[in-house]
Amino acid sequence: MKKRLMEIARPGIGYRLAWGTLRKEFPGLNPKRVYRLWKELGLSKKRRRYRKIRSGQTVPTQAERPNHVWCMDFGWDWCLNGTKLKLLVVKDEFTREWLHVEVATSLTSAKLVKILTSLFDAYGEPEFLRSDNGPEFISRVLAVWLSTTKARSRFIKPGSPWQNGHAESLMSRLRAEILDVEVFYNLADAQVKLSLFRKFYNEERPNSAIGYLTPSEFAAQVRSSGRATPSLRSEPATTRES
Repeated sequence: MKKRLMEIARPGIGYRLAWGTLRKEFPGLNPKRVYRLWKELGLSKKRRRYRKIRSGQTVPTQAERPNHVWCMDFGWDWCLNGTKLKLLVVKDEFTREWLHVEVATSLTSAKLVKILTSLFDAYGEPEFLRSDNGPEFISRVLAVWLSTTKARSRFIKPGSPWQNGHAESLMSRLRAEILDVEVFYNLADAQVKLSLFRKFYNEERPNSAIGYLTPSEFAAQVRSSGRATPSLRSEPATTRES
């Protein structure tokens, strides 16, 4: 058990997610036991806490079924050789599936259209695409292409990243669990490592918001049952203050 906990431990993983991962290997495993071992092994680290302030505004419609709302966001990192990397992540807000990660030295609007075309073919067209107001997302190239599909853009308010909470959360996990941990020697190395992390995120990493199932497990259950449960309602927007 201790050996497996040491293998699982990484930045961004707490004892609850460790329990969610190990409960399949150890039926009947008590989360309190995992907590005790987690502390005994020195794996507990204090996290910075934030006080939430309700703004009185309402977050745009929350996803209620698969392919209802996808979210997108860009991030940046560097290779050891000095190459600057641009990252694109795309996620289904309802199933929590991380649908795609693109890693390149540049990502244009035309490239974004190609990526989304491939994803629409693979997963079906979403009803909404949630993003910030970055130039690639508000470009005419993307707008014209989207007009030929059923998908519609849903932009968050400028300076309000919390309105794109799913993408922000994924980016924070990406930063904590791999970008700040791994060294990328070149673009190809970054592409391989991030693709493997996406596979881990979808197929092995449990998510507390969906009953400690992995996103892939939850998506399979929802699609096989034909019911979108649980339903995720709109919530007041929040800002975070340290």
